[in-house]
Amino acid sequence: MEPIGVDIMVKVNGKEVEWDRAPNFVNNVQRKVLWKDEKTGALFAILRIQKGEYIEQPPHSHPHANQFTFRLSGKTELPNGTQSSFKEGDYGFGYIPKNEKHGATPEGAKVLEDMIWIHYWDGSDDWDDSDARALEEGE
Repeated sequence: MEPIGVDIMVKVNGKEVEWDRAPNFVNNVQRKVLWKDEKTGALFAILRIQKGEYIEQPPHSHPHANQFTFRLSGKTELPNGTQSSFKEGDYGFGYIPKNEKHGATPEGAKVLEDMIWIHYWDGSDDWDDSDARALEEGE
């Protein structure tokens, strides 16, 4: 990633991104933090999960932040067979208010095509304590 001009604009080359494992997912969801406010914990990140994986995480909430999600590309299938896909010109946007429970289904959504999406939290993306304990205990 290289800065462009005098802004803080960053060009992201997906083939050169050094991905980290995204916290709080059961499987191999990858994340690259693009910006973080060290004072508030606000965070802007791009996430990736590859074809064949399942998006699995227990229901949880973020007590200190609203969560915004922008899906750029990919295709998933829920356990009931419902499919959703996102591609150029046909994106997905989601908003989850602070403290609202959310998360992938317990059985997981199967990734049929590589997924790329952006998350923004307007405060710390920490889970509430009961959610974190459930993940550690495998509930």
